[in-house]
Amino acid sequence: MATTLKTLLRLCAIAALLTYASLLVPGRALNSCGDMGPCPVLAYGFPLPFLADSQAISPVGSVERDPLSLLIGIDDILWPRLWLAFLFWLLVARAARWAWRRRRTAH
Repeated sequence: MATTLKTLLRLCAIAALLTYASLLVPGRALNSCGDMGPCPVLAYGFPLPFLADSQAISPVGSVERDPLSLLIGIDDILWPRLWLAFLFWLLVARAARWAWRRRRTAH
């Protein structure tokens, strides 16, 4: 049981790092633009852009990707997209672990 929990925690840590690293991939997302409703804005993340330019606080066309700016809320985190991106990277990490273990036992 403890080994399974350790493995799950390791996979979650790897998925969190890969999710954060995916902020290097630019994209576009729909975000609230005040009275105009949703409009396309600069966003980052993969496979779904989950960090979007905030029209109210950040300079237009800039998304701050350092951890401190994420914590103080300069840009908008699109939470459903963030969780889906994290789940994607968790599945990638799980598949890589499965392939690695299968390859090791085959030899």
